[in-house]
Amino acid sequence: MIAKAREGEKAALNELVTTYWPFIYRLALAKTGNQDDAQELAQDTFLRALAALPRYQETNATFKTYLARIALNLITDYYRKKGRTPQVFDIAQYQDPIIDTGTRPDEAAVNSEQRQEVARMLTLLPEEQRQVIELRIIQGVAVADVARIMGKSAAAIKMLQQRALKKLKDLFAENGLGGGGEVGA
Repeated sequence: MIAKAREGEKAALNELVTTYWPFIYRLALAKTGNQDDAQELAQDTFLRALAALPRYQETNATFKTYLARIALNLITDYYRKKGRTPQVFDIAQYQDPIIDTGTRPDEAAVNSEQRQEVARMLTLLPEEQRQVIELRIIQGVAVADVARIMGKSAAAIKMLQQRALKKLKDLFAENGLGGGGEVGA
């Protein structure tokens, strides 16, 4: 698909955007908390990636990782221009299914409260640990891809994830919240 996109084949270009847009948009939305900014950052990510496509060299990293690295660089620039640090948002709220899953209102309220509490606990983690949890657990990015995105070894990512999950478990216990033992599940 990438080879065809390099040749300017519109169907291949559209397929790349269609395939990776949701992931890049959710990443930008999780980092900015603003739909308009996330849309613009996702669009800029694809504009840069597609403009650089003739120079793109396939490596062990996936194209998804390549796009994520571009998006994270743009997000860093976004905050540099705004002169502020990123805020933490509960990205789970942006991943809710669109269809009705049949959840009763009381269950939905409990689930919403639990997601808010998890998001609050995530804000208490060091930046790198929070980023690993967001990428690995919430967005389901592979260890190797997270390592490339964050510029670390796979072993370092696994260690960060392990420490973050332990810290989250401790935070849940400290705050008297149930389910602390299920954080890593």
